Amino acid sequence: MANAFGIIFANIHDDALPQLTQNRTLGAVPMGGRYRLIDFILSNMVNSGISSVGVIARNNYHSLVHHLGSGKEWDLSRKFGGLTIFPPYATAGAGLYHGRLEALKTVLSYIVRAREEYAVLADSNVILNIDLAKVLEYHEENDADVTCVYQNVDLKEKNAKDRVLYEIDGEGRIQAVLADPRTSEGNVNNSLGIWVMKKDLLVRIIDDAQNTGKQSLERDVLGQRCQDWKILGYGFDGFVEQVRSVPGYYRAGMALLNADVRRELFPRERPIYTKVHDESPVFYAPEAKASNSLIANGCRIEGTVENSILGRGVYVAKGAVVRNSLLMQGVTVAEGSTVDCAIIDKGSYVSPNRNLSGAPTYPIVVEKGSRV
Repeated sequence: MANAFGIIFANIHDDALPQLTQNRTLGAVPMGGRYRLIDFILSNMVNSGISSVGVIARNNYHSLVHHLGSGKEWDLSRKFGGLTIFPPYATAGAGLYHGRLEALKTVLSYIVRAREEYAVLADSNVILNIDLAKVLEYHEENDADVTCVYQNVDLKEKNAKDRVLYEIDGEGRIQAVLADPRTSEGNVNNSLGIWVMKKDLLVRIIDDAQNTGKQSLERDVLGQRCQDWKILGYGFDGFVEQVRSVPGYYRAGMALLNADVRRELFPRERPIYTKVHDESPVFYAPEAKASNSLIANGCRIEGTVENSILGRGVYVAKGAVVRNSLLMQGVTVAEGSTVDCAIIDKGSYVSPNRNLSGAPTYPIVVEKGSRV
């Protein structure tokens, strides 16, 4: 896989989580107590042998830069290749980019200079563990122009807003690209936001977009070239969650409490890497109760925690109850309070004797640094 470089879009889906991306990019949003969303696709690339990765940021990227650093945790701190984080370059007279094609224009020189023959493009909102070397092998064996990774799912939503669906024939060739379809139910081929193509083709696509004003890679390029290019679909049938909304983020987080999901997402041979923080072990008071939860280092548990995920340094006071919730770093739940079906961002404080209760389909969201 050393013959491919990676490009990750860190901000494309920021609008999906407006309450959590006011001060950070989507790629830097916490997941699973100790990880960030970008860790999953970045680790997939590294585990597949990709040693050159560019991360394109748009705004609110300071947390992302702090998390990724030099890329040491992903073995990407190198003299040649390695990790490159691109700040939000603005094009002359146009301001910051809006779509993937505009984002790629800002890093065209990086792409042109890349030594590798192939490019792997990916969004940062997808949680999965995929061997991208197999995707590239499939791409090469079938002499494809573009290979798009998808999953066949039973879509129960009548409105497939923000989704991209592929119509695929019996030979695996994509015949149509449906962007933001109004109605889609039943089994559909849902794009996972991962694409493979030759570097030279990518450069031509960017040049053409620059001349014609195209913004959407899937709608304006792939959707218009289905009959001219050999665009193939690569089906992935493992565990996948795409963060497209607050309920989707909540669902993805809670899925990690399932042992089968954790075994599939975090296999020993293909680990998910992240920045390591040195913290003291979790402290459980004698009266504390904890069950079916993931609790990060540095937490202090004096109350009850059930079916929840707690980031580093969370404090659950005596008599407090946390159920079915996602609490990020440094959250305090004071004595006598109950938190159920909630997402509480970093550094927030829940005052004594409060009751925060949402629903799995509509969890309560407490923004960063709030006092409730």
